[in-house]
Amino acid sequence: MKALMLATDLSNRSDRAMRRAARLARQFSCPWFILHVVDEDQPQLRVELEQEQVRRYFNGQLDFLTELAGRAPEIWVEVGDPAKHIADCTRWADVDLLVAGSHRKNPLRDIFVGTTLERLLRSSHVPVLVVNREAERDYQAPLLALDCSHASAEAVRAAHQLGLLPKGGARALHAFDPLGGPMLMAAGAGVIPGDYSADERRRATEALDEFLLQEELGPVISQRLIEEGLPMTALRRVLEREPVDLLVMGTRGLTGLKRVLIGSVADAALRELDCDILAVPPPLPH
Repeated sequence: MKALMLATDLSNRSDRAMRRAARLARQFSCPWFILHVVDEDQPQLRVELEQEQVRRYFNGQLDFLTELAGRAPEIWVEVGDPAKHIADCTRWADVDLLVAGSHRKNPLRDIFVGTTLERLLRSSHVPVLVVNREAERDYQAPLLALDCSHASAEAVRAAHQLGLLPKGGARALHAFDPLGGPMLMAAGAGVIPGDYSADERRRATEALDEFLLQEELGPVISQRLIEEGLPMTALRRVLEREPVDLLVMGTRGLTGLKRVLIGSVADAALRELDCDILAVPPPLPH
């Protein structure tokens, strides 16, 4: 990891992201940036007042932040449309990871769609680490979500290049639907007993093996988890029975109906799951 940026709105939720960003900066001995974007869609006097308050806050926290990370962050206080400006700033700073706090989860209604985080995930050109948990230690138990698509392979490669996967490899989860063949993350469940389910499991395993061989991902995979059921069900099941501190998944990349399905799964994971999530966009076309 050459450099990272923390995007913060200074809410209580963003404090966990700040501590994770500082831990990563210390772990990889890399430069780090802290970015706060003041929303331009408000009166100019309020914009200027917020800028001054934020700068004063960071000046007071600089020694603490430097101690956490082992090096001082570069503080950016900007004005603009938050999601768009954050994405622009990652380009200007030439970072390879953006760290952000989770959105506010509300069991009564979906408030993920349209949030700054949701818009950022759709526009970012670098992986986004969404932090849900306290940064008590370096990541030790990541889970890779694979759907045998090039997009999911690129997500694994990005996590590996960032140094976020253990040297001994990480677990890979592949979900299959007995009624529809191998799939990646959607929602819902259903278990089909008997020989048909066993045949589908074997086919899913063979498809995953061929995918790992073609994409040359074998060395970074320590264990394959082949789970029956639709994807979000498989994810929930694995997270309930095994320790996972980081979920790695692509955000998009397939076309047509499948693209809509995969996007809905990434949204569902970010909306519902409480582990940290590395959401990796597809690489930019050359």
